[in-house]
Amino acid sequence: MTNQKLTLEIPELLLEELQRFAELTGQSVESLALQSIKNSLSRFREKIYDLDELLSQVTMDNLHGEIDSGEPVGREIF
Repeated sequence: MTNQKLTLEIPELLLEELQRFAELTGQSVESLALQSIKNSLSRFREKIYDLDELLSQVTMDNLHGEIDSGEPVGREIF
């Protein structure tokens, strides 16, 4: 794996907070920023849903009937 260079602009308050953590932990600001980004990536990954799995979770207890959304307000046709 090759390394790439990245320039990142962050708000001054965030930099100050990273500097405080760096002093407390003995780590560099850069490594703390990279750790934070790496830990956050999993939240941004798109979850892939399987239709069969989702449908298997439908039961008579969580199944509902039709929901009336009122009269048409545009050009929709039902």
